[in-house]
Amino acid sequence: MNPQGIYTLVSQGKALERKMEAVANNLSNTDTVGYKADQPTFETILSKAYGVARESDEEIFFSHDHLAPYTGIGTPYVGVAGMGINYAEGRVVNTNNKMDFALVNREGYFSVNTPQGERFTRAGNFRLATDNRLITAEGFQVNGKEGPLTLNGTDVEVTEDGSVLVDGERVGGMKIVTFPFPERLQKLGNSMFAPVDADNSPRILENVQMVQGAVESSNVDAVKEMVSMIAANRAYTSMQRALQTADAMNESAVSLAQI
Repeated sequence: MNPQGIYTLVSQGKALERKMEAVANNLSNTDTVGYKADQPTFETILSKAYGVARESDEEIFFSHDHLAPYTGIGTPYVGVAGMGINYAEGRVVNTNNKMDFALVNREGYFSVNTPQGERFTRAGNFRLATDNRLITAEGFQVNGKEGPLTLNGTDVEVTEDGSVLVDGERVGGMKIVTFPFPERLQKLGNSMFAPVDADNSPRILENVQMVQGAVESSNVDAVKEMVSMIAANRAYTSMQRALQTADAMNESAVSLAQI
């Protein structure tokens, strides 16, 4: 097999590794509240094309100048186009826990304070801190429209529009936001998101629809992910066999040349 073919096979292997990493991460978050599945996308790229910035491991590897004499400029390889996010809603699961909340609005996010600043999440499995502040499972402050939410009382009720009542009296409203371009949010750990573009600042969501005593489950389809993992493993095995065959052919060619 010529160097170009080996080059393309290796790129396929690296792309399949990225695919399997994403699937494994999704499967490990099947039970994570508010989790949104990773969706890697791939594309065929020409090596050293247009002198583009080389940021990913794939771009660095497949742009090495010393490979050019063997593979040629413009040799196609498979690269990761990006890591997308599946924003589909997860199922609303009843928990009967008054500190659990699920957003029915697909575009809505809870606002929380973290050491890195304001972050946003669909995970509504909250709890009370020792000082009765409403916090996330990780201990981050949940924001209200008027500031931090402190629930000093025995009976906590949150209405469908996000208004918070303690012992029958309104003490505030949950800060639920939306974004002009939700598909451009940066996915962080702990089911958190953050905007990275100046034109994608959070805005208060009108017509909030919220359910108390429930959470939004992960939107990972475990069966679909397992099928993807099996398919990727088979493709990776086929790629390895093709490389082994190419290696054997090259060894045979060298042996014949030495006769």
